[in-house]
Amino acid sequence: MRDLRGRSRRPWIRRGLVVLIAVPVVLALTGAFGQPTKTLRAASAAATLQVEVPDKLRGGLMWRARIVVRATSTIEHPRIVLGPGWVHGMQLNTIEPAPESEASRGPRVVLSYGELAAGDELVVDLQLQVDPTTVGRQDTSVDLDDEARPLARVAHTTRVLP
Repeated sequence: MRDLRGRSRRPWIRRGLVVLIAVPVVLALTGAFGQPTKTLRAASAAATLQVEVPDKLRGGLMWRARIVVRATSTIEHPRIVLGPGWVHGMQLNTIEPAPESEASRGPRVVLSYGELAAGDELVVDLQLQVDPTTVGRQDTSVDLDDEARPLARVAHTTRVLP
């Protein structure tokens, strides 16, 4: 007993430290620090636009997004216009299927695809990575145009955590 004198608090200090280490791990497992995707939709007479994108990300994180266009009438020159946050502070690694051409409208990236007939579906998968120094809100909105005529818009902002 004399060897244990004065040591009654030590197990509680160790247990408290373990809990402090476990809290961030549990929060990360529940998605509190980012990456679960959210599905957003917009529709017009010509098409529906669906975007799967995360609300929160962390620096250095690799992530994916999916854009689905369903034509309800013919779209001769479909253009997917990505908000500036898709490339500012991000590395856009892959776009599948590859667009016929890429251009820009100011800070926005424009992806041009071939004609979509009524009932056609275009699914575009993007793989990206957050630059480690990026922090704050990024405009990850998506517009669907028929050449220059706006068809649908999904407004979205992704928050990049430090």
